[in-house]
Amino acid sequence: MQQHEWTPGEAFHAAGRAYYGGDPGWAVKKRGERMAHVVYDPSHPNPGETGPRAGHGRNLATWVFCERDGDGEGLFATPLKLVVDSRLEPGAAIGLHRHDDNEELYYVLEGRVTMTTLAPDGRQATATLSAGDAHAVRLGQAHYGVAGPDGARFLVVAIKLVTSPADRRL
Repeated sequence: MQQHEWTPGEAFHAAGRAYYGGDPGWAVKKRGERMAHVVYDPSHPNPGETGPRAGHGRNLATWVFCERDGDGEGLFATPLKLVVDSRLEPGAAIGLHRHDDNEELYYVLEGRVTMTTLAPDGRQATATLSAGDAHAVRLGQAHYGVAGPDGARFLVVAIKLVTSPADRRL
């Protein structure tokens, strides 16, 4: 793993720092060393829960692309919300959170992560995923996850809900 300066998540988002420290150009080429490297401790904290649902441990996140409302890069006209290269340390947990305005995809690159998905009607499903496996969270679903003993690395891609033609930039 390359050495980067990791900025704490709260400080990064409070300061409104750039997701990329350069000009990606009209053909959009980005260098990894200029992407934002943010450490979340924990990722998606949920103090109203206990155990892994509360979230604990560190998540080292490299922001590849960001089109979040209010602080996005403005590179794409489609409803892409983000692409993040995420590394959970061994045993770290992503806290329980719901997706009401976007859908999210995880693609596991290294290690293992156990993901639990909760449906709006209360159903839940848990699966342990390894390199090459994928996880999707549909609109209205919630999820949380726990890294295995060697940690886990995965790509996260989120797609925004588009509610009207005015929401589109095309």
